[in-house]
Formats: sequence, structure tokens, C-alpha cells
Amino acid sequence: MVPAWLWLLCLSIPQALPEAQPAELYVEVPENYGGNFPLYLAKLPLPREEAEGQVVLSGDSGRAAEGPFAVDPESGFLLVTRALDREEQAEYQLQVSLETKDGHVSWGPQPVHVHVKDENDQVPRFPQAVYRAQLSQGTRPDIPFLFLEASDGDEPGTANSDLRFHILSQAPAQPSPDMFQLEPRLGSLALSPKGSTSLDQALEGPYQLLVQVKDMGDQASGHQATATIDVSIVESGKRGRDLRLGLGARLGSCPTPTLQGKGLGGQEWGTHAHMHAQCTTPQPTQ
Repeated sequence: MVPAWLWLLCLSIPQALPEAQPAELYVEVPENYGGNFPLYLAKLPLPREEAEGQVVLSGDSGRAAEGPFAVDPESGFLLVTRALDREEQAEYQLQVSLETKDGHVSWGPQPVHVHVKDENDQVPRFPQAVYRAQLSQGTRPDIPFLFLEASDGDEPGTANSDLRFHILSQAPAQPSPDMFQLEPRLGSLALSPKGSTSLDQALEGPYQLLVQVKDMGDQASGHQATATIDVSIVESGKRGRDLRLGLGARLGSCPTPTLQGKGLGGQEWGTHAHMHAQCTTPQPTQ
């Protein structure tokens, strides 16, 4: 026979264990909703029986929620009272509980995570309207000499902020209409094989490229912005000489000027080349 004290112990264990916390309720709200308000979002798991107390909506810090959300006490639905902007606030952490007049919590708190579902309402942007670059004869194809960047305020990791770069036009279109190629995802601009072989015939430059950045990835729709790239063609080695002359003017009073430079991919002074000057004083011999 089981001792009476053991039965009492078993009956007391469930009362000693803490109550399980309700699982977080996840709710999505469409950004910039254009329909009627209030918009009913989700049915809250309130007690079915007549529980004592009134429904209280609060933020995750425990303070009374001041904002666009409310709870319909009759239906138990969480609702939003106005349109939401994801770029202003993308997430809301709420808590719902039943409280008596003396502040006792008779049910809850039930955590609610509200996510504002992104709408493609942001236009991609280039950081500048005009880019300038120089190329010399002998520049090899397929090696980037300029990298384009653009930003989009929509939610990262979604099609709304998935950007693609394209060349819309090239002027002049001679000797080849497609002398340049632009990598759609990376935004890297390089000479095409045709452009590399035609570069000797194009010394009059500059070439003007109209480029586009568009969101929504490879889809046909989406917002877009444009920028201009001016590409000047110079004689082989001329750009390096120009840089040396310009820096030499600033090193006229330097006893021992040292000029150092580095180009992208071993090319001669591409757009991403970096040159700096050092002024050093000869050390006396011992």
C-alpha cells in the first residue's frame, strides 16, 4: 500500500511547478494598408469561460501601449487603427493580459510579435549622379575598372531590395555599340572583348554610359534609378604620367620624393588604382 504522505506529495508537485508561459503569437500587418480601419489582425487565445478582469494591452516593457494597436473586448481580436510604415518601425512587441480592478493578473500575459510586412515603396538610389573613369590602350577585357553601388530602403533579403545593374545606352555607339559590360548583381563595369579590341580606334572619347539600378531582382517590374558614367580613353601610360606630373608639383621642395602606386589586377592605373607620394630626407652616412 502506498503511504498517505506519498499521495499528498504527488498531489502537491503540480501546484509547486510554475505555470507554462504561453507561446508567442506571431502576427503580420501589411505595410501602408489602404483599406478600412480598424483592421482586425488575429484572434487572441483569451479564456473561453467568463474570466474575471478586463483586457489590457501593453508593450514589452510593461508600460501601457500607446500606439496603433487595440483589442476588441467582445470578439477578442487584436486590431490596428492606422496604416504602418515598415521603414519607421518594422517590429512591435506587445503583451495581452486580463487584469482585475486591483491590478491582479487573472490571465496572461500573452506575448504578441507584430511584424510589418514590407511593401516595395522605396526607390533605389545611386550615391552620385555622375561617375568618371579613365582607360588606357591595352586594357584587358573582363577586368572591372569601376564598381557601382546603390542603396534601397526596403527590407533586406527580399525581392523589394534585390538590386540589378544594367547599361541602358552607350554614346557614341562606334566602333561597337557594346564596348562595355556591367555585371548585373555586383555592379562591376569592365571592357567587353569587343571593346578591348576596338579601344585603339576610340581615342577621341569620352564614352557616356547611361546605367540603371532596379529592384525586384530579375522581375520586369520594380523601381529604378539612373546615373551617368563618363569613360575617357587615354594613350597607354598617359594617365600614369599625368598623375606623376600632378604629384611632382607638390613634391618640388622635397629632397627625395618617392612615388608609389598600385593598380587593380595589375592593370596600368585603372579607376581603382591608388597613388601616394612620400617625402623622405636622405639619412647621413655613418
